[in-house]
Amino acid sequence: MGQFTIRINPDIVDGDISKFIADDKTDAPFGASDLLFDWQALSIPKGACTLQNICVYMLGEDGGVQADRDLYFVFAKKVDGVAPGTLGEENAAMTACFELPLHLIGACKLEATGGGAGHLLGPAFGNVMHTGIAGASGSQLPIVLQGERESYEGDGFDTIYVACFTGGALDFSTGVLSTGAITADDNTTVEVDTVDARKCFTKGDTVYVHDVDTALGVVESVASGVITLTTNNVVAVANNDEIINGSPMKLTFGFTR
Repeated sequence: MGQFTIRINPDIVDGDISKFIADDKTDAPFGASDLLFDWQALSIPKGACTLQNICVYMLGEDGGVQADRDLYFVFAKKVDGVAPGTLGEENAAMTACFELPLHLIGACKLEATGGGAGHLLGPAFGNVMHTGIAGASGSQLPIVLQGERESYEGDGFDTIYVACFTGGALDFSTGVLSTGAITADDNTTVEVDTVDARKCFTKGDTVYVHDVDTALGVVESVASGVITLTTNNVVAVANNDEIINGSPMKLTFGFTR
């Protein structure tokens, strides 16, 4: 039996910064049952695979520890070769994907506290959460997942999909503020203060300014007062703009086959 992992780092903002923060810089927390991220593709070997564990690193508000909230994962397959439709907008209740009953192949709950899973003590800049094999709700792992038999891709793999809902309020504002104005396409560095940027950003994150829906860029490296992007900044930055991390969740799924 083989083992493998799949890691995803979804851009939750994805063209709508109001999911995280309002134009006046007030926070826009997620609420109970809100969609955390819409369908993300996972490529698995064709046939049935067993999802054994999920590990989540979730950044906290202003570089602190994130609130303990249960996470609810749903998994789906293609039907007649067609992927499931959008579930709706993140930071809002599900409003679409009426075809979900046909696509659904599994679900599980990552409990925030107790029950053999939850928030690991120790990490200070966000939360580390990990599923167990038992839980108070009885909705833990493992679960068996399999794509549509008729749609296996030619390379021996198939695509399944995962989305996530939150069990309570989560806030992804950073408190990281720019220290000066930068015109669009000017340079690769953004100087910041107020909160140590290393607590809120890591290499590969997609970042935004608080009032623009277009991404500023992708992080190449981070120092306490400087965010370095892989390319020149796409949009302009004003003094004291809050720099927002559109990718505050890092998820690893562990499978056996």
